[in-house]
Formats: sequence, structure tokens, C-alpha cells
Amino acid sequence: MFLVLALSDHLTVLNGRQFQAIQPGERVVLICDRNLYIAGERLFFSAFLQIADGSAKTDQGRVLYCEIISPDGNKITGDKYLIENSFASGSVAIPGDIITGTYYLRAYTRFMRNAGPSAYNYTRIKIVNANRSEVQTQTDGNYLSDSLSRSFRAENRGGSFIVSTDKPGYSPRDTVNITIDRNNTIVSSFKGLSLSVVPESSVSFQTEIIPLNDGAEAANDQSENRVFNYAETRGLSVAGKLVDNATGNVLPYTRVNLSVIGKGRDFMAVQTDSAGLFFFSLPDYTGYRDLFLCAGRASSPDPKILVDNDFCTVPVHLPTGTFTLTPQERETAYNMAVNVQLDTYFKVDSIPGDPVEAEDEQAFYGKPDDILYIDDYIQLPTLEEYFNGLPTLVRVRKHKGEKYFKVIGPQAGLNNFDPLIMVDQVAIDDPSKLLGINPANISRIEVINELYAKGDETFGGIINIISRHGDFAGIDLPSSGIFIRYAFLAEESQPRASSSLPPSFPDTRNTLFWDPELELSGEGHAEVSFAVSDTPGRYIIVLSSVNLKGEVSRQTIPFEVHK
Repeated sequence: MFLVLALSDHLTVLNGRQFQAIQPGERVVLICDRNLYIAGERLFFSAFLQIADGSAKTDQGRVLYCEIISPDGNKITGDKYLIENSFASGSVAIPGDIITGTYYLRAYTRFMRNAGPSAYNYTRIKIVNANRSEVQTQTDGNYLSDSLSRSFRAENRGGSFIVSTDKPGYSPRDTVNITIDRNNTIVSSFKGLSLSVVPESSVSFQTEIIPLNDGAEAANDQSENRVFNYAETRGLSVAGKLVDNATGNVLPYTRVNLSVIGKGRDFMAVQTDSAGLFFFSLPDYTGYRDLFLCAGRASSPDPKILVDNDFCTVPVHLPTGTFTLTPQERETAYNMAVNVQLDTYFKVDSIPGDPVEAEDEQAFYGKPDDILYIDDYIQLPTLEEYFNGLPTLVRVRKHKGEKYFKVIGPQAGLNNFDPLIMVDQVAIDDPSKLLGINPANISRIEVINELYAKGDETFGGIINIISRHGDFAGIDLPSSGIFIRYAFLAEESQPRASSSLPPSFPDTRNTLFWDPELELSGEGHAEVSFAVSDTPGRYIIVLSSVNLKGEVSRQTIPFEVHK
């Protein structure tokens, strides 16, 4: 039996002391390609991470959490993105079944969660679903906090750059040539540039102000009584607490094992601290992977693992107002919805290549020192007879009536540490369970016969039993174990280019061009070219610049696509 995944939201305890919410020292500046979207589209964004003035913090987080939430704080969808050089970019897939309404794209780092949701960046967006008649209901009251209004920074149409096109109007599929130059008459420094080309009525430049009322303080209180979140300076992480299931008491100084199942198999182990807390730094994988966590030999006969939510779950309540579209927005939304629908009928199919035979992925420990292939020998009744009766690097010994494994190797310190014993790279601390495996369920046994350090632990070698069918050879996994379907980093994505379409296919792009991190030459110059789509109308080029203080300014230039 496996425990159901338990998600903890416990009070911060470090070195025996309780901590309340703190100011994070980090903040995110978020820029979207537009503000109006159709259900089923992708929202593209760029994000700049900054250190707040006066903060002594030097290690920045490397993971950005970006999600679409409803005004009542429910997560609709979201992903994680790698931050490099204080910058991240990516896209969020808008679900096709979402109802029409006002939503928020919010972004934060794990460390920012210590200050609560009022420290995050929120960008208001409108989503239209032409296939559903429902419209989001209006909400009011219980807004988050006065600091939320400060996270919406004023956006103005400054003059730091000069943006120009080669002509004011174009025909469908014409090429637009943009020239961008620094305005040398205005002295300003900037942190980054993002360039988008979208329908004119799909962007909004008004400054967002969140009204306040008496419910704000209660919302903030809920964000304070939670676990301390460490900055993810090395990448993705999994954190939590190990407790006794019967009493709820914490289990300090106990090993917790984590295995990545399937593609990219990996293993790591850490010790809980004095408060029973643990923290794993994960590889920079993408997509979804299965994780298996279990406790090592604990002082409790019934340990329970509590895993912190990777996304924030503190309740928030944001205003919506009555959902309305201006006549121009309504026309734009209609054209974009038609494009989204057409896109479903004109998908570009990739040409399948020759099938590639699957190869066994090398384990985290690399090439083993010894491999015992079960089928190379006559079938023996027990696994112990394979170890003790064949020339292997593993022996089964007995001490005070209990059997244990011993790895044979030349290192003098090998006997001072217990070996890491695994089935399909999942740690098993009970030798009797392993010895009870039917050898017919085993493909091979790989052995490392030297000291091996992994995470916080040192092992006297490694014994990895590999099943024939990837089913853990039928063994009962540890009762403290939990499986997690874990979201690693989001896959990289960019808007589709017009050149990727066959000539006979309609060009249904709603975002004509998106560069989340536009680079200028040493002279402050850039030239950008793109093709317009088949949809006539007014479009707008938006150059968004973020200065060193985190303030956003925009330069815009419209153009027309004729019928």
C-alpha cells in the first residue's frame, strides 16, 4: 500500500524557531505578447527577475513559476521555466474548455512565496471562448492587499527607442521590415527588450490599480503561517517534512530517498534536519516525470512523508468587474477565434522518421563494475543462492538473525557504510524483501563495488536489481513511499513562423512576431523582418523595455494589413 500524496502547508521552523512571512528580496517584471486571447491559444511572455533595493540577497532563484489563475485564486494552468541571467521566457497553453472572462497571469519564484501572494507579479488578461456561452461571474470584496497594487507598475509610452517600418500598409503575406534605434537624446539604461506584433485591439496599456477593503489583512495572514521556502539557486526542488503517521511528531536525522522513474532515471538521498524537513535539488528535466519518495530506516515504524506544493496554494481574491469587450475588441476577438478554429483544420503534419529502437538508459551511477545476467545461469530457487553461489561482488551475510548485503571491493572503508540496495533504481532498505523476489522476474543485477556519495549520503557500494518488465519485480515497495506525477520545466516553444506553412494553407497566426529578448547591436540598432498573416486589419508593433529599476515603458507603431 502507498500513502496518498500529502501536501503540507506547515509553519516555518528553522533551528527550533518559527518564522513569519518575510520580504523576498526578489521581484518579477512580466511582459506578455498581448492581453486578449482565445481559448486554446498559447500565451507568450518574458520575465525579468530583479533584486529589491537594499536587499543583501545575492543568490537568485533559477526557476520561475508562471500560471493562469481565476480571480478567486484557482489555478487554471501553469508551468515552470528556467531563469538564466535573471531572465526567463516561455509560453502557457490556455485550456480549450476555459470559459470567457477575466483572468490573471501571475509569476513568482519559490523564495518569493515567503512574503506571500502580494509579492507576486499579476497581469490581467481577457480570454474568450467562442465555443461556450458561459461568461465568468463578477466578484467583489476581499482583495489581496495594498502591496498588490504596487506590483502593477505604470506603463508609459516613453521615447528611449525609435521604431519605424518600411511602409504604413501591407498586403497579406507581405514582409514587414522594422528598424529599431536607441534615441541618443534620451539617456537611459535598460535591463531587457521584448518585441511583439499583434492585432491592435488585443493589447492594453492602462495602469492596473487594485481596490482595497477589510478582507486584505485576513488574506495576508494566511500567507504568513507556512513553511520557509529556500531559493532555488540550483534549479527545481522538492521539499517537505517527515513525520510519524500515528503521533504527527517530526522525524529528524532520517534519510529520505527520491527516485526519478522512467526516462532520465535518477536517484538522490538527503537527511532530514532537526525539524524533520528535507530538500532535494532536481535535474533540469522537461515535461512530466514520476517521482517516488520513501523514508529510510526510521525510528518510527510508520513514517509519513509530507511534500510541499510546488505551486502556491494560499487563497487570493482578485477583482474582475463585469466582463466587457469594446467594439474593436469584439471584432478582433472574432477574427482571432476564426483563426484558432481554422488552425485546428490545417495542422501541419510532420513526416515520421524511421523508428528508433529503444535503448536502456544508463543509470545515474554510470557503468557498473559488475553485471549478473540471470539468464546466463541455470535457474536457482532464491536470489540468495545467486549471490552466494556464483562469482559475484555481493554476498549475503547474517548478523543476530538478520540477513544483510555486503559488497566486496578493494577500498578499506567499504565495510563502514551500508550499500545502497535498489530495485529499478528505487531504494529498498529491507533486505528480506529483496531476498524474497522471484529470480524469474529479474533481468540482471548491476553492482558498484566502491564507496559512492549521492546527495548527503555515502554508501558502501550499490546493488541495483533490474526487473524484466520495469515493474519492480513484483516487490512490495516501502509503505512510507509516495508516487508523485511531477512537472519539471516547460518545453521550449515559440510562435509558429509563416515559413513553416505549406503555400496552400491559410496563415492563421494571431501573434505575427514575438521576440522575448531582443538584442541590439553595439550601436543600439536592430532590424527585424516578419511576414504578415492572411487576416486583414490594424496591427501594432510593441517594443517593451524594462529599465534597471524594473519600470516598463513601451514604444508602439501601428500598421495596416489590407484586404
